[in-house]
Amino acid sequence: MRLNRHRVAIGAGVALLVVLVAIGAALLFGRGPATPPAPPPVVAPGATPTTSSPSLAPLTGLPATDPAALDHPAVAVKLSDVRQAHPQAGVDRADIVFVEPIGVAYTRLAAVFHSDVPDRVGPVRSVRPMDAALLSPMGPVLASTMAAEWVMRYVDEVADVDHLGSLRVADPDAYVLDPTRPRPDDVFTDPVLLLELSDRTESPPPYFSYSSDLASSSAVRAAAMGSTVEIPYGPGWTVRWTYDEAARRYLREQPWGPHETTEAVQVSATNVLVLEVGSLTQKLSEGGGAPVPVLQLVDGTGSFVALSGGHRVTGTWSKAAVDRPFRLTTTAGDPLMLAPGTTWVEMPAPDAGVVVRRPTTGPPGRSRMRRESACTPGRSPPT
Repeated sequence: MRLNRHRVAIGAGVALLVVLVAIGAALLFGRGPATPPAPPPVVAPGATPTTSSPSLAPLTGLPATDPAALDHPAVAVKLSDVRQAHPQAGVDRADIVFVEPIGVAYTRLAAVFHSDVPDRVGPVRSVRPMDAALLSPMGPVLASTMAAEWVMRYVDEVADVDHLGSLRVADPDAYVLDPTRPRPDDVFTDPVLLLELSDRTESPPPYFSYSSDLASSSAVRAAAMGSTVEIPYGPGWTVRWTYDEAARRYLREQPWGPHETTEAVQVSATNVLVLEVGSLTQKLSEGGGAPVPVLQLVDGTGSFVALSGGHRVTGTWSKAAVDRPFRLTTTAGDPLMLAPGTTWVEMPAPDAGVVVRRPTTGPPGRSRMRRESACTPGRSPPT
């Protein structure tokens, strides 16, 4: 596939030219203009879409201003998340971001870009085994700085990704070093160029289910308050999301302060989905390299809390094979419907002690996400 580097920024002038040419051709052959396209479909609350709509971005559920600009694969980039790796570049423009615990007080990100593809993202780091289960349902192009021999073998064998790691791409512009950054957090990639270098052509299917608007999302309909969530990943490493009522988005904070990018933009998301996921240190394939922490996602299950619009809803998640998406069911027994927009997926351990707080100006108190309160279908979420 050869994707024009500027395809994601197709302007209204090009679209207008295409329409005028179509009308002119129709008149030339004695036909009227084609029937205008139907309005964007609406995903009703409680419904689970099974196919991608050309009028909705599959990884955000937002209406597409230019459906043709979505006609390409997603690009997933592995990002370093240690203190010296900040500020990161481009992560604020991702449709979906997975936060992967890969050790005690140590996380790495898998940022997925589709509706908005920047030309500089980083710092880039190595792939991990859980990337196979998290990314395969989207079939993306994958950017990384490679991995241990057994990890590479495992991902190559089981994952539905086009893994264009830093040692697999000949184009010198695909991965570049930033001399102002400390090693190994000095590698940056160009996702637009990686799309051009990939042979994949299919856009991703929907990864989550989305409501028609924020008010119809499962969290807002559940009516339980959720203005702040605190997620511990180990001693001294707790991240916090706080709802901004004016922006209708959650703002992310790292242990040292606001999570800001190289453009001084604080990372934000429409939805924050917290999955409690167990981890084992193991090797999943033959080859060199030590065992590493592996999230127990395949054939796994656990509790979740989802936050949208200053509210929360609890439930259970399950996942079958590597290439199957998550199944997310609220405690009321309904499919989880996220609000249309971007989503960050945090994956702490089941005993991490996640805390969801009410607004500081509202009634006092707090609730902890516990397995026993989040896994019983039909039980109302705690308030």
